[in-house]
Amino acid sequence: VATTYIDQEFLNPTDILMEGYYIFPIPVGAVINEFSMEINGKLAAAELLDAIKAREIYEQIVRQVRDPALLEYTNQGFFKVRIFPIEPRSTKRVKISYREVLNPDNGLYEYLYPLNTEKFSAKPLKDVSIKVDLQTNNEIKNIYSPTHPVDIVHKDNHNAIISFEEENTKPDIDFKLYYNTNNDDVGLSLLSYQTGNDNGYFLLTASPSFIIDESQIDAKDITFVLDISGSMAGEKMRQAKRALLYCINNLNSNDGFDIVRFSTEAYSLFGDIVTATESNIKKAEKFIEDLKPVGGTNIEEALSIALKEKGSSNRSHMIIFITDGKPTIGETVDENLTKKIEKLNKESKRIFTFGIGNEINTHLLDKITEITKATRTYIAPNQDVEIKISNFYDKVQSPVL
Repeated sequence: VATTYIDQEFLNPTDILMEGYYIFPIPVGAVINEFSMEINGKLAAAELLDAIKAREIYEQIVRQVRDPALLEYTNQGFFKVRIFPIEPRSTKRVKISYREVLNPDNGLYEYLYPLNTEKFSAKPLKDVSIKVDLQTNNEIKNIYSPTHPVDIVHKDNHNAIISFEEENTKPDIDFKLYYNTNNDDVGLSLLSYQTGNDNGYFLLTASPSFIIDESQIDAKDITFVLDISGSMAGEKMRQAKRALLYCINNLNSNDGFDIVRFSTEAYSLFGDIVTATESNIKKAEKFIEDLKPVGGTNIEEALSIALKEKGSSNRSHMIIFITDGKPTIGETVDENLTKKIEKLNKESKRIFTFGIGNEINTHLLDKITEITKATRTYIAPNQDVEIKISNFYDKVQSPVL
């Protein structure tokens, strides 16, 4: 059973008393179970009536200039909220909740919130946020939104928080969320789509349990490559260093790692992959704390060092590459640099790139992640570098496949 809570505000930007209307679709089979409106600064619960009776009472109260809110059935799957009065230059808050049963399709559940109705707003919405608190009896295996970039936090095998936020926007697409539950070690789900006689499409997802036994976790090797050129000075460097400290302090005991810092020249802390022992972690912490931003940006030498590190041949080796600029020293032509990376990457290491700020070479970072079958993340000047990198690391910390 899914319970949806809607919290909205009507704004009257004029100098006259106004009446507000809000129409939104309710999923077939859903039942509204709560409706309240802000009256004199307090939320007051409203009685749900049939349309004819509600409209008669509403018209009578409007003539008396009191504060009613009418929720009436408009058509199948639609409800309409009418609010009066909305005082000049003020807002009126309305809260509605409804419940519906989500029926699985081959073990796959779909939740939909009709967000595209907001495109009819006269102006962009200041804040739009969706939070889904997913709690299940069986273990959660897959969570996926094909419509919106969501943040997913797994509390345990049976509970996850999914969130989406956007500012100054006019949403024009419904919010969809798919999830799969079962108690198998690996969850599989298949979603197919076809129209007419054309070939269709399908989405196949596979994922292990979110909480797993430590004995099932495969050891991994990671080389952290950090740009310490002069442009990284200030808050960017402080956040990047904190993110790097978070990563190394959350390495598993049998993992291998190294840190390569680069500016005009590149330098490897250990010279190759070493085991994440307590003494090596302490050396890495001091190395990170002592980093100072200075010099140019020699991406070629930094990635060459990282790609030549051997590590263990029987486990995955990933490279986490953090930079805020374009190559200024060594090979600076994108095509030539990516060719060198391809040639050096004989062990098919994946390079996960993090581009910070507005001066990055997005074409180069996109190409690097493409040829190494990894992902890239761009971090705007007003975003938190530490959070972005640590969130990514949490996802790759414990490989089991």
